[in-house]
Amino acid sequence: MKRHIWLAIIASALGFFVDLYDIIILSIVRAKSLLAMGVPEGELLSKGVSLINIQMVGMLIGGFVWGIIGDKFGRLSVLFGSIILYSTATFANAYAGSFETYLLLRFLAGLGLAGELGAAITLVTEQMPQKYRGIGPAIIAGCGMLGAIVGAYVGGRYSWQFTYQLGGAMGFVLLILRLGVLESGLFNQMKEKTTLKGDLRLLFKNRDYIRKYISICIMGFPCWFMNGVVMTFTPEIGKAWGMDPLPSVSVVFTFFFIGFTFGDLTGGFVSQYLKSRKKAIRAYLSMYGLGMVAFFLFGRYSLTLYYSIFLFVGFSAGYTIVLLTLAAEQFGTNIRATVTTSALNLIRATVIPQATLFGWLSPSIGAANAAMVGGVIAIVVAFWGLGNLEETFDKDLNYTE
Repeated sequence: MKRHIWLAIIASALGFFVDLYDIIILSIVRAKSLLAMGVPEGELLSKGVSLINIQMVGMLIGGFVWGIIGDKFGRLSVLFGSIILYSTATFANAYAGSFETYLLLRFLAGLGLAGELGAAITLVTEQMPQKYRGIGPAIIAGCGMLGAIVGAYVGGRYSWQFTYQLGGAMGFVLLILRLGVLESGLFNQMKEKTTLKGDLRLLFKNRDYIRKYISICIMGFPCWFMNGVVMTFTPEIGKAWGMDPLPSVSVVFTFFFIGFTFGDLTGGFVSQYLKSRKKAIRAYLSMYGLGMVAFFLFGRYSLTLYYSIFLFVGFSAGYTIVLLTLAAEQFGTNIRATVTTSALNLIRATVIPQATLFGWLSPSIGAANAAMVGGVIAIVVAFWGLGNLEETFDKDLNYTE
């Protein structure tokens, strides 16, 4: 592959590193940051749900905003604009003195974080040779997942203020590397062919498009159920199971994302080997389902088993990068960034109903049982969504809607 393609992959991988670091540190420092702001211990769960939800609302809105910008003005405009916004907001989080300020800054950070990975996947899939398209996103995701591991390490060992400061600083440093990244050739060709770019009416013009789009989004339920519910509220689940000592949030995130790193790397290569996106996703989703059964049956019996299951489930969640590649390949160049970026953030935003359901069920049936209900729903709808999508491994992406 040519030098500019490798530069795009490296810049995108480091961008996803910072992106994922910024997303997960809220879960890592949730308790100690809220306690430092004077939030009572009895309100940590409810206030934590509010913070996660407001960050995801920002991502949900930003997904559409950045996607439309990417299709109208280019993929690079998103890669630069989004990182400036989320780096500034994340750095400012270190100086939040009240819960209300915290909410506002996490909303702005979520708004910025929404653009990073979707634009990167779109750019790289359009620049990669057709027969190797699955490899670029796999490298981006595999390297980017290390950001979550670093976030778990830093958040678990240093102050919550330093954790946010580091996240913001890394984003600004990354801007320098992006100066050498080239715009997508397919986007440049598309600009001359049509004026209908980033128009949501193209996406929602018929039932087939709507069904495909919804299916892509709900296939992210399992990953964000694990991330936004089980991992974030792992102390509450461990307490409901009577575990002593309680599992550590930072350790859980570390094990999960170590598994996720290798899952994303292998997922892309498995799809290349099978010459099918859907077969690879089906295999990893099946492993995920087995991991969830093992978690709810045996996770309570020891910390070692608890953490080991997260390692396996993290690996199984590696189907998500193949899912994003599949999403980018479903639609034409003039709406590809809109679909990929908005779908990614709708996938992330699925944590809102899942966390809300968890918070609603926990007082009546307990945190562990509430999590189990959410897990069953997540895996069922993911398999349903997969059945609605077309295979795109050999699809030529040089077309418009």
